[in-house]
Amino acid sequence: MKNFANWCRRYISVTGVLVIAAVIYMVFFQENSMARIYSYRQTIDSLNIQIKMQNDTMEYYRALNRELNANNPEAIERVVRENFNMCTADEDIYMIK
Repeated sequence: MKNFANWCRRYISVTGVLVIAAVIYMVFFQENSMARIYSYRQTIDSLNIQIKMQNDTMEYYRALNRELNANNPEAIERVVRENFNMCTADEDIYMIK
């Protein structure tokens, strides 16, 4: 035990311990810690994926809106059939759930 105490006094200074403690505090426990940066990065990535999906959906509906505004009767009939499950007199509709 005496050798360990001598070794500690010889190689470990109070300043070194304080510097190491400050670095550990800044890396793990401060507001800008590595764990928080990692979780923020994951949140940003998931939000970017959601933004891309929303933009794709918005583009689909814009194209559908342009198609319907062109007064194209075939497009209007197709949309009505798809969304409201309508059919002509000589058709049968089978809905699978």
